[in-house]
Amino acid sequence: MTSLDIAVLDAEQRQSLVAVRSLGRAGLRVGAFGSARWAPAHGSRWSAMSGLVPECSRPDELVDALLAVADAHGPLVVLPTTDGTIEALRARRPELERRAVVALAPEHALEIAVDKSKTLALAAELGIGAPRTVELESLDDVDAAGAEVGFPAVVKPVRSWVEGETGGARLTSSLVVDANEARAVTGAAVRAGGTVVLQQWVTGSREAVSVLYAAGRVRARFAQVAERMFPPLGGSSVLRESIELPVDLLDAAERLVDAAGLEGYSEVEFRRDATGCPHLMEINPRLSASVEVAVRAGVDFPALLYAWATGEDVPEANGYTRGLRMRWLGGDLRWLRETLRHQGRPEMLPAGRAIAIFARDCVRPAAYDYVSLSDPRPVLLAAAGFGLRAIDRIVLKQPPEGRSSS
Repeated sequence: MTSLDIAVLDAEQRQSLVAVRSLGRAGLRVGAFGSARWAPAHGSRWSAMSGLVPECSRPDELVDALLAVADAHGPLVVLPTTDGTIEALRARRPELERRAVVALAPEHALEIAVDKSKTLALAAELGIGAPRTVELESLDDVDAAGAEVGFPAVVKPVRSWVEGETGGARLTSSLVVDANEARAVTGAAVRAGGTVVLQQWVTGSREAVSVLYAAGRVRARFAQVAERMFPPLGGSSVLRESIELPVDLLDAAERLVDAAGLEGYSEVEFRRDATGCPHLMEINPRLSASVEVAVRAGVDFPALLYAWATGEDVPEANGYTRGLRMRWLGGDLRWLRETLRHQGRPEMLPAGRAIAIFARDCVRPAAYDYVSLSDPRPVLLAAAGFGLRAIDRIVLKQPPEGRSSS
């Protein structure tokens, strides 16, 4: 049976494919595990083996399957890359860590990073700016919160992954234009088992700093700007570019990570207001979907994360190429569809401008997610998965991704 150095989970995700390729090229035996047969990482030439495991919405079944993988293949490291899988592993982390290292920050640090109220409280202690935020304990709080924050505003889940009566679910942020919309979104989140905050809508540049923190100091740094996201508010970056490290964001990110004790990889997201002042959005304590732009620019976060997880000395990695652009074409098509469908809403460009920008970026130089001439099968699987999901939405009349059914 194949023995593994690392088991990369969530094989459906872009960041998991990046990790498989990075670690495989480094000579490690990598296994890719996910819940979908079309998962792109399953088709990578750098995957020594692949396997199907239950979805993270069935956490006990997922962890049981991973325990069996660990017993059969003996990976040194297990790497989760999504919120749902991280929550499933956290519930039984000691059990899994008797077999392999889980490449996540310590529990006390994760508890801060995955809870936006705790993240913002720490930021306030450190003097780091954030949008005006009011926690909504019930629907009766919406009017008072709206008066304090103002509309349009953002209804944001305190925790992105929640466990409800029907299993786990991921909650996303929603831009609302008045109290009625805020009540509707809040009610849906509460019914799913979550809690939310009403937050000031900040409209400027979306910038993020990624760091690798090990043994009490930052060993690697990288910054990017997202030109478009899907869903359009607070989703995954569709088109992003590597940029010079912004001094103000880097200082804030490093102080947050250090104060939280957030070992391993973190992506700290900010948004600038009309005056250029940064506001903290969130911390992602896992490989982010946009991490490939960092790897291609010269900061190999998956390799650094593996070195940290296995107790090796983590080298400094701060130099990288600026101006490198990456595009997620499937996400950009979804972005265009949502923009045209919801004209007049905040965050939505006029139709003509959106079409022109999309067409312009089809001819501008950029690298593309999934695409590698030396490893072509993942992009074919990604295209197949995109098509299958589109068929499901048509046949089953499911709502488009990034939108609720309400």
